[in-house]
Amino acid sequence: MIENEMLRIDNLTKKFGNNVIIDGISESIKKGEKIVIIGPSGGGKSTFLRCLNLLDKPDSGTIYFEGADITDKKTNINAIRQKMCMVFQHFNLFPHLTVLKNITLAPVTLKLMSQKQADEKALELLARIGLADKANAYPSGLSGGQKQRIAIVRTLAMNPEMILFDEPTSALDPEMVGEVLNLMKELADDGMTMVVVTHEMGFAREVATRVLFMDSGKIAEQGTPEQIFQTPKSERLKQFLNAVL
Repeated sequence: MIENEMLRIDNLTKKFGNNVIIDGISESIKKGEKIVIIGPSGGGKSTFLRCLNLLDKPDSGTIYFEGADITDKKTNINAIRQKMCMVFQHFNLFPHLTVLKNITLAPVTLKLMSQKQADEKALELLARIGLADKANAYPSGLSGGQKQRIAIVRTLAMNPEMILFDEPTSALDPEMVGEVLNLMKELADDGMTMVVVTHEMGFAREVATRVLFMDSGKIAEQGTPEQIFQTPKSERLKQFLNAVL
């Protein structure tokens, strides 16, 4: 195992019908890295991310999280997902529960904390993002940006070791994108290990330790933000950047 390696992917393949969505990807992610995945729609980015904690089951290949083979049927994948949490494009908050209950439900149900401990942690996290006054509100009364920040806080309440973000700003109105990205930048500054699928190139430039460019189910090119955005090697990456920048 590589020193500080948190996640290792060996020859990962995923098909939907006859379509190869992930085509034999091998990759390693170290503790504290901020990996940002960019690329055209349909290139396999979100499927790759969802395979990392088996929300999508790979057809072949192996994934190791902290040295444990999570593709082994004997692995308790729910225990792994507590450590490798996911933030989705659509917030997935329970509409019938208050913000506080949305945040505390999982840690209390999974017996990771008492209700009192979970409430204290949730209120502390809400204060951190300036939404302490929304603890007893319901999701229907929140803006999209507030809902997504609360979805991120709900993830943080689990004390994860890695967070997977699947296009966390793509469902938001443009003026709400900044508040979510600012919270993600704070998490990055705090040292959280993150894998982010996004179309926000400014975020990729500013926050990523490494950028992966995915196309046709493969990692076609990767490097530091400077390498990817300033000196792209492949014609395909140059075409993509010309289209999005």
